[in-house]
Amino acid sequence: MMYQSINMTPEFAESELSRGAASASSSYREQEEEADAIINTSAEANNNISSSSREEDDLTSMDLSHGSSIIRDGRKAYPWKKFIPSLNPIRFCSWLMQGFSPDSRLPISEVERNTIKTARMLSLLREYKERFGMPERGGVREQLWVLTELCTRLYSSGTPLWVLKPVMSKAAEGLTGSRFVDFVLFTRSGFIYSPSNNTTASFSMERGFDMRMMTFAERILVRLASFASNTRTVHSIKADIPKLSTLIKAARGQSVVFMGKSDRRHVLAKEILDLASEGIGLFYLTQKDVRGTGIRNELDSSDQSGSFGPINQEVKQFWTIDDLDREVFTRLVTMEAVSSLKAMSNLPPSTVVYPRRVILLFRTISAAGAAGLWFSASWYDMGVAGLLAILVALFEGSALWKHERMIFEVFVSFVVGALAGFITITWKEATCFQAIAVASVIDILQGFRVVYSIMEIMSKHTISGGADFLESLLFTGLIAYFLKFGLHAAETVMGDREEQDLFQCSQPISQWWYLLLVPITSLSWSVLFTPLYRDLPLMTFHGILSFVVYWAITQIPGKNMDGIAIFVAALTVTASAGFISRFTGRQALGDTVTGLYVLLPGSYLARGLFNTASNKVLDGTLLTSIVVIAVTIGLGGWTGTMLCSPTILGTNNGLLRNFTKIRALDTRSLSLIRNQDERGKDENGGRAMLFF
Repeated sequence: MMYQSINMTPEFAESELSRGAASASSSYREQEEEADAIINTSAEANNNISSSSREEDDLTSMDLSHGSSIIRDGRKAYPWKKFIPSLNPIRFCSWLMQGFSPDSRLPISEVERNTIKTARMLSLLREYKERFGMPERGGVREQLWVLTELCTRLYSSGTPLWVLKPVMSKAAEGLTGSRFVDFVLFTRSGFIYSPSNNTTASFSMERGFDMRMMTFAERILVRLASFASNTRTVHSIKADIPKLSTLIKAARGQSVVFMGKSDRRHVLAKEILDLASEGIGLFYLTQKDVRGTGIRNELDSSDQSGSFGPINQEVKQFWTIDDLDREVFTRLVTMEAVSSLKAMSNLPPSTVVYPRRVILLFRTISAAGAAGLWFSASWYDMGVAGLLAILVALFEGSALWKHERMIFEVFVSFVVGALAGFITITWKEATCFQAIAVASVIDILQGFRVVYSIMEIMSKHTISGGADFLESLLFTGLIAYFLKFGLHAAETVMGDREEQDLFQCSQPISQWWYLLLVPITSLSWSVLFTPLYRDLPLMTFHGILSFVVYWAITQIPGKNMDGIAIFVAALTVTASAGFISRFTGRQALGDTVTGLYVLLPGSYLARGLFNTASNKVLDGTLLTSIVVIAVTIGLGGWTGTMLCSPTILGTNNGLLRNFTKIRALDTRSLSLIRNQDERGKDENGGRAMLFF
């Protein structure tokens, strides 16, 4: 196997896009030279097109306006009405929990409509080939860039690895036609293997949370995956093979004379791809023929029975795709994906959608609310915590923060600890150091990543989950200790050592204020994840729901109910997000992260470190309690997904299981077919009927 390690940095990506297919490696050049040879022999229309006009038209064939239309497509990524099996109570409940039912099936009428769309798409694709020839862009290198860039953007916006890996394989299938492009993903890097050209590439990734960018990237991914399914979504639904009469009708309906509506190639390309996405995906049909259950098998059976009559060969010819047709379609898909990713890069950044002053306001409210809701803080504590949160936000927005984040987190923690120490030492009766200090740095604590890492470990991504867990644990501990060091510095300057009083918050606000404080604070937590404006109401609702459930259970008299309250609150949030995402088609991650953010184990970690740092640097009891809290939230969230699997990137747990099962079966089928090809049993002379 040829191994090619490529560092997919932004500089590399820009250079590759500017050079296009001409900058490919020697192996890729050989493939493209073969395609050019096919063009010269079969596409006579290319002789009338000068090379200069081809290059100029190629650059405008997929403009940014088309890419913008893809990322702004607000249709459901998961149309539940297509996947629901029936209104039978048992089957409905099974579908409600899993998101998939083996009884789901496309109606015959929709199969017929999709077949006609596919026939129209094939006709326009051949028209494009004859009129414009092979696009010079969209080669193997750009396909690789699209896959790595899309994977990186999804991961940096918060997509969990247990979803990212399979859906990227599906998107790769829709982009290249290969079902066996494999991804190996870690916390900071990833690898992609393409069996079609036998190469491996590496690329870097970075975890982040940006719900707005995830929504846009999700639409690009769903569009790519739809080219390999029989719906306009990521996954396919069981459907009958088009009837013989439908195939004949669809083939006859396409005139031999080209009937394109526009002479502009990008308009024709858009129509081709829209038809391929809305109807039966081209690569979906090819894989059906791999298993001997597709159109090719239907036509061969009718040929043997003589039911076709004299039009047999004409219809067969129409439904036969050669290598050039496949290459043209693949390059059109690639150019559209590139334009979509470029359009996504040209979107207003989060600093424009959420101006800095607005973010500072919500950071202030978030810190003040955290102090009042979690640490029994007074109004004075909440005000000071909000002001210090502005200081943290100003440090976080500096240019040096991005390059030396750990140093600046340590520095700002020390400054906040010192300032909070001066204030609480001066006004002991009115202020509480613990509430002020922890609430001020609540947005840079790594508590949420602890929960995320536990869920990744439970999904069998042990390496990535373990690395995230250790990193978040150490970073949160580092921040907490430097808060304590700042307090020691303040005590040294002020000459005060009565530190125990500084941690006792004895003047909490009335719980009646929670009726106002919880909704406002939940909205602030939601804004911190920078979602679309229309997603804010539901995210705020789940923040409120999480706190209300937790607070209600902790009010039960008797034993300490914190553990049960955390578990039930996490379960309630994830189950609610799953139910809502099931029927709206929107991704559930934004609602989930807002609800789990309320439980914030980072605050417990920092508080525990404060209480133990005076005697020991770290003890086993504290670490045990941290792990127990994180696992409790993780188990609660995981249990909620079992009650109703949430929709993320147009898929859910039931669909992913079925997808994995089918992929395993197709791997065996492909191995058998390859063995037959090696023995010389291919009788199509290098051409395949809907099999690229």
